[in-house]
Amino acid sequence: MNIPETSNDFKNEFYSSIDLIEKIGDLRIRQLTEKLNKVSEEIIVIGIIDIFENTERPTSQYTDQKFAGKILTKLKPKTDINLSDILKSTLGNWNKSVEEFPFWLKENYGIDLLKSKLTEFQTQNLTEIERDKLNTMKWWLKI
Repeated sequence: MNIPETSNDFKNEFYSSIDLIEKIGDLRIRQLTEKLNKVSEEIIVIGIIDIFENTERPTSQYTDQKFAGKILTKLKPKTDINLSDILKSTLGNWNKSVEEFPFWLKENYGIDLLKSKLTEFQTQNLTEIERDKLNTMKWWLKI
Protein backbone atom coordinates (compact mmCIF):
# COMPACT_ATOMS: atom_id res chain seq x y z
CA MET A 1 0.00 0.00 0.00
CA ASN A 2 1.34 3.38 -1.00
CA ILE A 3 0.87 6.70 0.74
CA PRO A 4 -1.48 8.66 -1.54
CA GLU A 5 0.06 11.68 -3.24
CA THR A 6 -3.09 12.76 -5.11
CA SER A 7 -6.83 12.45 -4.58
CA ASN A 8 -6.88 9.78 -7.32
CA ASP A 9 -4.20 7.82 -5.46
CA PHE A 10 -6.35 8.13 -2.35
CA LYS A 11 -9.44 6.83 -4.16
CA ASN A 12 -7.53 3.93 -5.71
CA GLU A 13 -6.11 2.85 -2.34
CA PHE A 14 -9.51 3.37 -0.70
CA TYR A 15 -11.45 1.30 -3.25
CA SER A 16 -8.78 -1.43 -3.23
CA SER A 17 -9.17 -1.60 0.55
CA ILE A 18 -12.98 -1.69 0.40
CA ASP A 19 -12.92 -4.41 -2.25
CA LEU A 20 -10.89 -6.63 0.11
CA ILE A 21 -13.28 -6.32 3.07
CA GLU A 22 -14.99 -9.66 2.37
CA LYS A 23 -11.60 -11.42 2.35
CA ILE A 24 -9.68 -9.71 5.15
CA GLY A 25 -12.22 -7.56 6.96
CA ASP A 26 -11.47 -3.90 7.48
CA LEU A 27 -7.73 -4.41 8.16
CA ARG A 28 -6.55 -2.72 4.96
CA ILE A 29 -8.88 0.26 5.35
CA ARG A 30 -7.65 0.72 8.93
CA GLN A 31 -4.06 0.56 7.67
CA LEU A 32 -4.86 3.14 4.99
CA THR A 33 -6.46 5.41 7.58
CA GLU A 34 -3.28 5.30 9.67
CA LYS A 35 -1.16 6.23 6.64
CA LEU A 36 -3.41 9.21 5.90
CA ASN A 37 -1.82 11.13 8.77
CA LYS A 38 1.01 11.78 6.28
CA VAL A 39 -1.34 13.01 3.52
CA SER A 40 -2.58 16.57 3.02
CA GLU A 41 -6.09 17.24 4.23
CA GLU A 42 -7.06 18.62 0.81
CA ILE A 43 -6.16 15.32 -0.91
CA ILE A 44 -8.24 13.41 1.65
CA VAL A 45 -11.24 15.74 1.40
CA ILE A 46 -11.28 15.81 -2.41
CA GLY A 47 -10.96 12.02 -2.52
CA ILE A 48 -13.78 11.55 -0.01
CA ILE A 49 -16.06 14.00 -1.80
CA ASP A 50 -15.43 12.02 -4.98
CA ILE A 51 -16.48 8.86 -3.11
CA PHE A 52 -19.74 10.51 -2.04
CA GLU A 53 -20.33 11.63 -5.64
CA ASN A 54 -19.53 8.26 -7.20
CA THR A 55 -22.51 6.53 -8.82
CA GLU A 56 -20.43 3.80 -10.50
CA ARG A 57 -20.31 1.42 -7.50
CA PRO A 58 -23.99 0.96 -6.58
CA THR A 59 -23.51 -2.44 -4.93
CA SER A 60 -20.86 -1.10 -2.55
CA GLN A 61 -22.11 2.48 -2.25
CA TYR A 62 -23.14 2.20 1.40
CA THR A 63 -19.90 0.46 2.41
CA ASP A 64 -17.82 2.96 0.43
CA GLN A 65 -19.54 5.92 2.05
CA LYS A 66 -19.61 4.40 5.54
CA PHE A 67 -15.84 3.89 5.56
CA ALA A 68 -15.27 7.32 3.97
CA GLY A 69 -17.36 8.68 6.83
CA LYS A 70 -15.24 6.80 9.36
CA ILE A 71 -12.14 8.41 7.89
CA LEU A 72 -13.79 11.83 8.22
CA THR A 73 -14.66 11.09 11.85
CA LYS A 74 -11.20 9.84 12.74
CA LEU A 75 -9.05 12.40 10.90
CA LYS A 76 -11.39 15.42 10.86
CA PRO A 77 -9.74 16.92 7.76
CA LYS A 78 -10.34 20.62 7.20
CA THR A 79 -11.15 22.26 3.88
CA ASP A 80 -12.05 25.61 2.37
CA ILE A 81 -13.93 24.08 -0.56
CA ASN A 82 -17.18 25.95 -1.10
CA LEU A 83 -19.92 24.29 0.96
CA SER A 84 -22.56 24.90 -1.73
CA ASP A 85 -20.38 23.08 -4.27
CA ILE A 86 -20.01 20.10 -1.94
CA LEU A 87 -23.74 19.95 -1.26
CA LYS A 88 -24.61 20.23 -4.97
CA SER A 89 -22.26 17.43 -5.93
CA THR A 90 -23.00 14.99 -3.10
CA LEU A 91 -26.60 15.45 -1.97
CA GLY A 92 -28.19 13.30 -4.67
CA ASN A 93 -25.87 10.34 -4.12
CA TRP A 94 -25.27 10.55 -0.36
CA ASN A 95 -26.53 7.48 1.49
CA LYS A 96 -28.86 8.73 4.22
CA SER A 97 -27.56 6.12 6.68
CA VAL A 98 -24.07 7.62 6.64
CA GLU A 99 -24.50 10.22 9.36
CA GLU A 100 -20.75 10.87 9.58
CA PHE A 101 -20.89 13.03 6.44
CA PRO A 102 -23.34 15.71 7.66
CA PHE A 103 -21.61 15.75 11.05
CA TRP A 104 -18.27 16.36 9.36
CA LEU A 105 -19.84 19.17 7.33
CA LYS A 106 -21.09 20.67 10.59
CA GLU A 107 -17.67 20.38 12.22
CA ASN A 108 -15.82 21.82 9.23
CA TYR A 109 -18.16 24.67 8.30
CA GLY A 110 -20.02 25.34 11.54
CA ILE A 111 -23.71 24.82 12.21
CA ASP A 112 -24.75 28.36 11.26
CA LEU A 113 -23.29 28.27 7.75
CA LEU A 114 -24.47 24.71 7.18
CA LYS A 115 -28.00 25.55 8.35
CA SER A 116 -28.03 28.61 6.09
CA LYS A 117 -26.89 26.62 3.04
CA LEU A 118 -29.36 23.80 3.67
CA THR A 119 -32.18 26.34 4.01
CA GLU A 120 -31.01 28.00 0.79
CA PHE A 121 -31.00 24.63 -0.97
CA GLN A 122 -34.62 24.04 0.04
CA THR A 123 -35.63 26.96 -2.17
CA GLN A 124 -33.87 25.50 -5.20
CA ASN A 125 -35.31 23.19 -7.81
CA LEU A 126 -34.40 19.85 -6.20
CA THR A 127 -35.42 16.40 -7.27
CA GLU A 128 -37.64 14.39 -4.93
CA ILE A 129 -34.59 12.32 -3.92
CA GLU A 130 -32.47 15.39 -3.21
CA ARG A 131 -35.28 16.99 -1.18
CA ASP A 132 -35.68 13.80 0.85
CA LYS A 133 -31.93 13.60 1.49
CA LEU A 134 -31.76 17.27 2.43
CA ASN A 135 -34.52 16.71 4.98
CA THR A 136 -32.68 13.66 6.33
CA MET A 137 -29.48 15.68 6.65
CA LYS A 138 -31.38 18.33 8.60
CA TRP A 139 -32.88 15.58 10.77
CA TRP A 140 -29.45 14.13 11.56
CA LEU A 141 -28.22 17.58 12.54
CA LYS A 142 -31.42 18.47 14.45
CA ILE A 143 -31.92 21.59 12.34
